[in-house]
Amino acid sequence: MGCGNSKVEQENKDVRPRRQNSQQQESTNVNCDHSKLVKPNEKVDLDIKLEDRDIESDHEECVAPESESPNTLVDQFVDDVLDGVLEKISKDTNQSSNSDGNPSQYEQQGNNGKEVDKTDVLGEVQDKPNSSCDDKNVPKIVNTSSETVIDTSKPAQGLSGDKFKQAVSLCSSLVSAEELYKACGENVISLTLNRALPQHINLTTLLNKLTCLQELDLSNNNLGPHGFRLVTLSLCHNQNIIKLNLANNHTDTNSAKSLGKLLSRNRTLMWLDLSGNYLGKDYFSRCVGPALKINNILKTLIMSSIGSTDLKVFADNVRSNTGLLELDCSHNQLQDSGYFVKGMTDWLKSGDCQLTSLNLRNMEIIETAFETLKTAFSQGTPNTSLKTLDISGNKMASHKDLVSIITNCVTFSQITNLNVADTSFIANSSVNRDENPSTQKFTLTCLNMSNCSLTDETAVALAAVFKSCDLGQLNLSNNPNLTMAGFKLLLNNQTASVTRLTLGANNFTNFVDLLGYTTKLDYLNLRKAKISMADIGRLSGSIHHGSVSTLVLDGLKIAGSEALATLFEDSGSTSKLTALSLSSCSLNNTDLQYIGQAIKTGLPLAMLKLSANRISDPGVADLVASLKERSNPPLCLLDLSNNNICVEGAKSLATLFEREDMSLQTLNVSHNSIEPEGIQCLVRFINRSSLSVLYVNYQKATYEEHDMEKVYQVIAENMGYGKIESVEQAKGMCQLPDTRRVPTIIHLEGLGGYPGELGCALDCSGITTDYINRKLPHLTFFHAAQLSAALRGQENCCLTNEEWIEIIGSEQESPSWLQLADMRSKAVYLSMLPAVVTAQKLEGTLEMEADCNVMEVYLMKDPLTQKNNGIGWVLMSDEDSVKRATDYFDSGQANMFSQPFKLSSVPVQVDDDKMTEKEAKARADMDARLRERQVDDAEQRQLISRLYHESQERHAYRLAHPAYADGRIW
Repeated sequence: MGCGNSKVEQENKDVRPRRQNSQQQESTNVNCDHSKLVKPNEKVDLDIKLEDRDIESDHEECVAPESESPNTLVDQFVDDVLDGVLEKISKDTNQSSNSDGNPSQYEQQGNNGKEVDKTDVLGEVQDKPNSSCDDKNVPKIVNTSSETVIDTSKPAQGLSGDKFKQAVSLCSSLVSAEELYKACGENVISLTLNRALPQHINLTTLLNKLTCLQELDLSNNNLGPHGFRLVTLSLCHNQNIIKLNLANNHTDTNSAKSLGKLLSRNRTLMWLDLSGNYLGKDYFSRCVGPALKINNILKTLIMSSIGSTDLKVFADNVRSNTGLLELDCSHNQLQDSGYFVKGMTDWLKSGDCQLTSLNLRNMEIIETAFETLKTAFSQGTPNTSLKTLDISGNKMASHKDLVSIITNCVTFSQITNLNVADTSFIANSSVNRDENPSTQKFTLTCLNMSNCSLTDETAVALAAVFKSCDLGQLNLSNNPNLTMAGFKLLLNNQTASVTRLTLGANNFTNFVDLLGYTTKLDYLNLRKAKISMADIGRLSGSIHHGSVSTLVLDGLKIAGSEALATLFEDSGSTSKLTALSLSSCSLNNTDLQYIGQAIKTGLPLAMLKLSANRISDPGVADLVASLKERSNPPLCLLDLSNNNICVEGAKSLATLFEREDMSLQTLNVSHNSIEPEGIQCLVRFINRSSLSVLYVNYQKATYEEHDMEKVYQVIAENMGYGKIESVEQAKGMCQLPDTRRVPTIIHLEGLGGYPGELGCALDCSGITTDYINRKLPHLTFFHAAQLSAALRGQENCCLTNEEWIEIIGSEQESPSWLQLADMRSKAVYLSMLPAVVTAQKLEGTLEMEADCNVMEVYLMKDPLTQKNNGIGWVLMSDEDSVKRATDYFDSGQANMFSQPFKLSSVPVQVDDDKMTEKEAKARADMDARLRERQVDDAEQRQLISRLYHESQERHAYRLAHPAYADGRIW
């Protein structure tokens, strides 16, 4: 494609031909980190996401739509973890968790598309119910999109959905591929591949065995633009997938075109997440906008943080859409937000709009655009569908506009969840109170006003609005200008409704007086609030004799005070407190005794978070002793990360799991100083007790390779692999782990050094080691080709010429030899390369370290900055070199400047029947490149020869003139 001497092509690539017997230049550039997009919807497992967070993130908590992935903020984290913990308590902790699950939310609701199952939000595998009743009573799940009926009366084959997810998570290189294939069954409708499976497992075979697959999660894989396009184009005519997650896959602007084709042609896809992918400033709008005008099948579209600054075409076309229910456009800094907001407003005001959730967070919406948006929620507006609105992180003219838009949303719409957090204001102005508030009850139940610079004057105006609302969740954190009088005004009419209250980073006096305004309070967050120790102690009555079940006191320096003693002096079995978070409170061993005493007396804690304190081994021993004095202690989650715990503390914790009645399932002791012996004591109980989730990563102690070898041997035996004498012989020969609990997760990364052969063999989604620092675990272009084949119903990935051209890009974006079948078989695709890599350095690395015969290296560049974008193509002289290159990557040796990169073959077949003309052009281009290389080689040889002769002449002159050689003559 294009001649080798083409000016345009020379400007958009860095081509370094192979030179025989030439000295390779070593680069001295240091490692360069790639900039990453915001990942606001990154999915996490709430049972194990236990890192500490700063108060700056506390005010970002918003009342999210049901379909939105839970955010990672501490206040919401505690509540969501508690939900899972309490659900686990209701089950027999001594039995394996093996439920049949529920159908997909889309199966339950057809084209409504509402999220109804919280486990789906977490990205967990769901499965279909398995019934043993008569056929006439068996429900049939209908997929209205593909017109297929799944009869659940048939006997289930393979594992259930949650068990299959566990099998995929723990599928290491030791597990036999046939074992995983046999686990596939009709119960499984969802597959999550956030990292690659072992190389001996064929994804095409796996997906072909998942005959009822409907949900596919490929997020956080950094597939690269070419792998991304390959997957999306393969889904254009797929009739099975209804939910697709492609977030954070390192795409480019041209990938938007394939997305436009996907949404124009596919007639089954109902849920799509594209967040964290750069898709161009306006190209996404121009490609996807027209597609959504005719696509009424898609129900949820998440396009957060895709780099768009112009969504005019998108706004013009989406207003004709009558099927979309949820739209997330957050974190795209628009240049003309007024036009976009006008389009959204017109859409909401139209009678055909079915939108139930709209997220416009952090979109640089200007103050005048809010006046337009407000008209969508005015008297006479026909919209009654919108339930969730997020306009946080934008700028308004004044608090008057804030009160006005809240009033309109409350009064003239059916909105139940409203988020206006992090709103900034251009100027201050007086706020008028509504003298004639409505007496009608409105629908708003969840409101987030954190970090809105609220004042008492604003509170007076809002209080009049709140009289007609029954707010269940209210976030007023980080509003330091709001006094106690303002808080009382806002809570005055919510006595019987507020169940969740977040007040962090505020100033309080006589705080307990506020609790009299909340009689049904279930969740209370006071993270880093300025509150007296006396007031903390006075919370005892509300906690132990009231309704509060979750209490967050993170960041309050209560160590050494009487606050904890007073807080827990009346605790007992009658208390409803089940979740307590005391992170970053500077607690010491003495302070921990008060919590231990409360546990002894019957405090029903199911979750206890004590991270980032000053707890050491004696304090841990006291806490363990308190738990042992209880019969059937309800504690399910314990977080002791980032403390001063050493080996004795770990041994004390290990003794907890010797009891049969222990319910503790999740333990986090990361970022401590636990030595190898302590880690061995803890992992000994994985899969042999209640313990199923263990974080021991990033210890400050020193670990040698033989220490970790013992840890890995214990894990291998607990997983059912037995004692591994030879890793090479054991690879691909073991059965799937038969775990007692779902999920089973062990984090061992950050312990330093090479994890050894066994550690590398055990590394998988469920058991993470330091192997990730040597080999990137993400899906590669090779895996994308296997996925493409399965999604197309093929054995091998076969593409049309037009599809292949769209995948590799234009003549200025890819080497012309990719159009030749005999050259594609000798091509290698690389991604995640360091930004400072050069073609010469890459060629030398592959030749010297991987023993490859490189013909040409092609590094792709950003069309604007003309800098490397981390992607490249390499043409080998033979297919054996391709095999050696992929083995080099699979062995974990592919790294440059201490940064691992991805490498894969190009297993793609292209219909070349119509490529005669282009093939001739490509071969002519290759001949031109060959002639250029010959000229370059000749010039280089001449240069080397000339420099050699000049050096010889200087040497001879020095020998003939000693004075010159000694430096006496300059």
